[in-house]
Amino acid sequence: MNSLIACIPSGITVEEVYDQLLAEGVAVDLQGGRIAVSCDGSLAWVSPDSEGELEREYEPDELSLIAGMIGAWQGYIIDYRMLHTAEVAVAAISARWPCVVDDEGGFIGRAQDYFERRRNNG
Repeated sequence: MNSLIACIPSGITVEEVYDQLLAEGVAVDLQGGRIAVSCDGSLAWVSPDSEGELEREYEPDELSLIAGMIGAWQGYIIDYRMLHTAEVAVAAISARWPCVVDDEGGFIGRAQDYFERRRNNG
């Protein structure tokens, strides 16, 4: 599986993320503290980084970059097989809250910049 990271303001619960995905019309199921997102026959799993693993893995400059864009944050790891399914989740989340995306390919930036970059690069 591949992963995207969605960083959103701290204090937002997995239940609130679930509710937001539902409100945006995304097919979801809450299972064991993580969200299954179903789209076009593929699944993605949205899991809160409740152990703070991401903050330990990021370099200080990356932590500063994320905090500079959205302030205090928490990460959600989105594991996927088809990128489109993960992007549906990110689009729904970023429709409500400021969101920073880490595509684990060198890009860390606001969700709208991520989608603009994807449109321009095919």
